[in-house]
Amino acid sequence: MAVEILRLLSKFDTGNDRENETAFLRTQVPWIGPKAYLNVIFKSAPEDTLRELARNLRMPRSLIDFLRVQNGAILFSGALSVYGVHRPGQLLNREDPSFDLPFNIELENSNWPPANRTRYLVIGGYGFDGSGVCIDRTNFGIHVFQRGKRELLPTPSSAWPSLEEWLTSEIARLSMLFDNFGRRLVNESDTLPFKR
Repeated sequence: MAVEILRLLSKFDTGNDRENETAFLRTQVPWIGPKAYLNVIFKSAPEDTLRELARNLRMPRSLIDFLRVQNGAILFSGALSVYGVHRPGQLLNREDPSFDLPFNIELENSNWPPANRTRYLVIGGYGFDGSGVCIDRTNFGIHVFQRGKRELLPTPSSAWPSLEEWLTSEIARLSMLFDNFGRRLVNESDTLPFKR
């Protein structure tokens, strides 16, 4: 069963929530920008694009199921992002300022170190330091790798046994770091996961 991010974010103010062609915009944070939202959850991935990309990137079933429900997210004002799929050649709609797309999982993986591409698929990132979130194709666990590690196969700084457990626990943890209106209550560095 895929995690439904919208349900995990129920504690936050919904007064000015919006929905557009591509996403659900939750908890307006006007002190960041007049049209800024704490959480942007993208609507389900286009099935034909998802099917082809899932095959090309050898996506685990749990990730495919997740992207069928929501095509990525930008959470907690960018503290955590989950990547999604783009149709080939898809561009931003510059005429609609609320039109947005998730970070492109295909592009993000083309930038991933070649030695890690066979085992790990990059599926997200933490905004504070650019740490990469990967799913392990061998056991479907989630691993976070700090940005800038020079080792060929760096050791993960944090890990979870599944996509569902990572998302559920990290959204719960991050939710505690923001008040109901989306104001961060801690230093930005505290949005990184605990080292395990």
